Amino acid sequence: MANYVFRYGVEYIVRDGKILLVDHFTGRILEGRSYNAGLHQAIQAKEMVKIDPENVIVATITYQAFFRLYKKLSGVTGTALTEAEEFINIYNMIVVPVPTNKKVIRKDLTDYVFETKTSK
Repeated sequence: MANYVFRYGVEYIVRDGKILLVDHFTGRILEGRSYNAGLHQAIQAKEMVKIDPENVIVATITYQAFFRLYKKLSGVTGTALTEAEEFINIYNMIVVPVPTNKKVIRKDLTDYVFETKTSK
């Protein structure tokens, strides 16, 4: 896997003698994350950096189960209203919309679709 599937600059990079994972969707560096089952050590060997001992997973929990451990939850986001039904079903939480402080001045214009790059 380390030699044939995981590519330098795509799935990981080497910085300061450490293997850093790259988020496949955003391209950002995932600080403090590592592969398991010896894969991270295999990549370290492939890139000839110091091999760290493997992290041991003691227990796992889903975000939903973790959040259910708390009696009270709250948060602020601009996108929760569209997922209000999910918040009720999964977390048993209602979403309360808070009106904006100022009048919305954004103008939502219609989309333009161009058939070719020239017409664009």
